Amino acid sequence: PSSLLKLSSYTPPASISDPGPITLKEGDAVPPSMLRRSRQVRGGGVFSYVSPLPLEFPYNIQEPADTQVKEVGKEVTATASTIETKLASFELDPQFPVVEPGYTGRPTAFESERRRGPDFPKPVLLSVSWKCAEEWLPQLDLGNREGSELEKLRREQLLGIFGGRTALAREPFEEGVDEVEKKGFAPWALCYGVSTPATPEVAAKTGFRTLELQLKGSGRTPYSRFADGLAVLRSSIREYLGAEAMAALKLPTSRALALVGIPSVRVLRERVEDAAIVTRVAPSWIRIGNFEIQSSREEWETLRLLTRYVGREVFDLDDSKCPPTDSEKGRGLGLAVLRQVSERTAIMIAGWQAYGFMHGVMNTDNIAVVGSCIDYGPYAFMDVFDPGHICNHSDEEGRYSYRNQPTMGVFAIQKLGTALAELIGCEEDISSAESTPSHGFVEVDAEWGEGGKLAGWMDGWKKVGMERVEEVKSDFQGIFKEEYMKLMRLRLGLQSSHADDFSLISTYLDLLQNHELDYTSSFRLLSQFTSTTSPLFPTFLSALTGSTKADTTDFESWFALYQTRLSLPSEDPTTRRARQNSANPRFVLRQWVLEETIKKVDKDGDVKALERVLEMAQAPFEGYGEKEIGEEVCEKKDEESMERERLCGMGGEDMLGFQCSCSS
Repeated sequence: PSSLLKLSSYTPPASISDPGPITLKEGDAVPPSMLRRSRQVRGGGVFSYVSPLPLEFPYNIQEPADTQVKEVGKEVTATASTIETKLASFELDPQFPVVEPGYTGRPTAFESERRRGPDFPKPVLLSVSWKCAEEWLPQLDLGNREGSELEKLRREQLLGIFGGRTALAREPFEEGVDEVEKKGFAPWALCYGVSTPATPEVAAKTGFRTLELQLKGSGRTPYSRFADGLAVLRSSIREYLGAEAMAALKLPTSRALALVGIPSVRVLRERVEDAAIVTRVAPSWIRIGNFEIQSSREEWETLRLLTRYVGREVFDLDDSKCPPTDSEKGRGLGLAVLRQVSERTAIMIAGWQAYGFMHGVMNTDNIAVVGSCIDYGPYAFMDVFDPGHICNHSDEEGRYSYRNQPTMGVFAIQKLGTALAELIGCEEDISSAESTPSHGFVEVDAEWGEGGKLAGWMDGWKKVGMERVEEVKSDFQGIFKEEYMKLMRLRLGLQSSHADDFSLISTYLDLLQNHELDYTSSFRLLSQFTSTTSPLFPTFLSALTGSTKADTTDFESWFALYQTRLSLPSEDPTTRRARQNSANPRFVLRQWVLEETIKKVDKDGDVKALERVLEMAQAPFEGYGEKEIGEEVCEKKDEESMERERLCGMGGEDMLGFQCSCSS
C-alpha cells in the first residue's frame, strides 16, 4: 500500500515526546515503530504490511550528542521522537527505486538512503538453488556474478532482495497464526513474503496457481513477541538443505531458493551466532493455526473469508468439483477445505514415515494447509531404525517422535475441524433447507456467525460439524495407509499389490530394529538381492548386517518370503534394480553431515562444502561410489569422489540419533 512508502518521510508530532503514554490524534501518521512493536491484531486482521529490517534487536538507537540529556546515566537515552525518526529512515523511500539501466516503466522495488548506506547490514550470497529456480520459478532471472555488466547488476539487485535491503513493490506481508494445544502454546509465525503466479508449465506440473516467496529471518515484526525476527546461520543452512533434499525425494515440501549470510548481525540464541536469511517458496504459507486464531477469537467473518480464499484460490475448488447433491461427502465449502487439508496432510506424513523423516515440531502453526512440509527446525532422517526416536531435544515426552507423527497429523486435522465446526454445521443447515439443491458448493454468508450467535444456533452447528470432523479423521487413516503402502512397495521393488505386503514390510522393519541396522542403506541394498540360493547370498547378508558373524536366521526366513513375492507374475525382474535404486536414496541428510557442513561454513567459510552437500541432496539416488556385492574395488578414485562416498556413510557413533534444538 502507498502508506508503507510514506513512512520514510514520517515527521513525529510534537506530542510524541510528552511524558506518559503516547496518544495519536485523528490525522496523525502511524509511527514506524508500530511495524516492529509486538501486538495482537484484532478486528479480523490476518496480514500486516512490514518491510524487511534485518537489524540486531533490541535496536541500538541513541540520542544525538547535541540533544542528549546532560545527566549521568541518561546521556544516550533516545527520545520517542528520535526513535521514530531513526526507524523511519530505514523504511522504503519512493525516491530510491531499484531499476535496471534503461528501464522506463513503473518501479518494482525500493530501498532508502539509509538502506544504501554503510551502516546497513551487507548480505553475503552463500548459495542459490538453481534446481528450485528451474523447476518452480523458470521466469526468474538469477543473474550471474561472472557474466556481463547487466547480469552482474541483476545478481546484485537480487542479493538486495534476498538480504532484506530491497523490497519489491508488491509489499511484503506477515501472517499471524495461533495454536491451541495441551501445552498452551500461542506462537506466531514470522516471515516476509510476496506472491507470483506460477507459469503455465509449472502450474500444469505441480497444480499450483501461485507461488509465495518468503524471507525467513529478515527482522522484527508485530508477531515477534519478545523475539527478534532473525534466524541464525546454523538453522538457515538446515532449512535450505532440508527443503531441497525433501523435494528430491519427491515428497511434498516447500522449496529453498537462496541462502544469504549477514555476518555483521549477531543473534543471541543458546549462544551468540551470525544471522542469515533463507528465501523459501511454497504455493501457500497458510497454516492450520491461521484458522484456529480466528475461531478462538470468534472472528466469524474472517474465518469465512479465510476458508473461501483457501478453498477457491489455493485449492482451486470451483463449483464443477463439488460432490453430487446426493453424495454423502457433503457439499459445504468449509467441509471440502477440511477434506483437502486432511488428504494432503495424510499423504505428506505417509512420505515421512516411508523415508524415515522426522519433523520434530508438529505444532499446528507448522502444518501448512497445502500438505507441504514447512519450517525445517530440529528435523532428522533416521539412522539406526528406532520407531521411538525423538529428534528434538526439547521434546522430552516424545510427542513428535517418529512413531507418533501420524497421530499428530490426525490431531492437527482435529484442531482444524474444531475451528471450522460451526461453519461446517451452518453449511449443512443451509444445504438441508434447500427445496431445490443449488449447483456447486454451499457457502455461508457474511452474517452467518453473528446471526447464528444471536439466534443461539452455534452449539447445534458445532455438534453437526464435529460429526463431520470424525468422518474426515477416519478417512485420514485410510488415505495415510494407502500412500504409505504405495511408497513402501516402491522401496521393495514391488509393482503390484498383495494382501500380505503389510506383513512383509512390517517384518523387515522389525528386523532392522532388532539388529540395530541403518534405515536408508538397508533399503538401498535390497536392489542387489538376487536369490537365497545365490553363492553371493551370504556375502549379501554380511553387507546388510555389517558382520560376517551375525546370526542371520531371521533374515534368511524373510528373504525367502521376499523372493517368493518377487517371483509373482505381476513383477518384472529385469527392471527391479533400476526401479528400486530410483526409490531408495543412496544419500540422505544425516545429522552428522548437517553438523559438519554447518561448522565448515560457519567457522571456515567453506561454501564449497555447502554446494557439494546441496548437489548431493538434490540427486540422492546417484551411486556415489556404491559397492557391488562380491566385486573387489580396484579402481583409483579421485578426491572428490571419495569425499562424496564418505558423505553417504553413517558417520561416527557419537552422532547416531543426534538431537538438536528447534531454535532458529
